[in-house]
Amino acid sequence: MQPPHVHRHEFRIAMGEVDVAQIHFTTLFSWMDRGLSEWLAAVGRPFTRLLDEGPGIPIVDVHVAIRERIHLDDILVLETWAAAVGNTSFRTRHRFTRHGTLVAEGELVHVCVERESRATQPVPEWVRAVAADGDWTPPRSP
Repeated sequence: MQPPHVHRHEFRIAMGEVDVAQIHFTTLFSWMDRGLSEWLAAVGRPFTRLLDEGPGIPIVDVHVAIRERIHLDDILVLETWAAAVGNTSFRTRHRFTRHGTLVAEGELVHVCVERESRATQPVPEWVRAVAADGDWTPPRSP
């Protein structure tokens, strides 16, 4: 079995991504969506391919925990991976660090559906092949 695929993305916090209190919580959802898009592309299934071939992977649950303030011009590393694959659902997990310190983490729960009927369908083998088991997390980058 190959190790789970973890996509790492480093980025700088821009002015429009923070508020006067130095964090804008809704931005974390956009960053997780970006992490999902980049992870899918890295495993050979960009969203354009999913739209053509399926399955649909709507998000049915979201959790975010903010651990530290995020400041303008911070350099964050976002790590994204898939885990906890069930029969018709899987989770993408997203960890945000600054200089190796956890600042936020989140999880998206996706259900696999046939795009036309919206009927649930089994998680594809390509997801299973690159996903982590259960609560596995990658080691933190420095």
